[in-house]
Amino acid sequence: MHRFVFALVFVIPLSGWVNTAAAAESVTINLKAQNNSGENGTATLIPEGTRTKVIINLPHAPTGIAQPAHIHPGTCTNLNPHPKWPLANVIDGKSETVVPVPLSTIQAGTYAINVHKSKERMGIYVSCGNIPLTHAKQEGNVGGY
Repeated sequence: MHRFVFALVFVIPLSGWVNTAAAAESVTINLKAQNNSGENGTATLIPEGTRTKVIINLPHAPTGIAQPAHIHPGTCTNLNPHPKWPLANVIDGKSETVVPVPLSTIQAGTYAINVHKSKERMGIYVSCGNIPLTHAKQEGNVGGY
């Protein structure tokens, strides 16, 4: 008698799974207009291993003006004026930057993203959003338990 072995092979598209997992870990914050700028929008922080991609979208930003943006220590109401990580200028309402730290590091401290009116008018903030702490940090549980 002959014996036949049948094998079922399942192919799992890992690239799709990885992208979905990464998307689930991203954080989107609301950027609120400041100083009557009307520049409300969002900043999305996407983990990329030891780095974080930051995408800013300000639909009502002025066209043709480079607006400096940074991640600052502190909150929008109590912002440290010395940036921790510079971001690409917001131009025509868009900016995309990869910062050299993981998202978990950013979310372990108190930070905010802010946008300045222009290089010449750095003292005028036009938009700001607080980066939320990780859940473990909020709970006072830095060990993750």
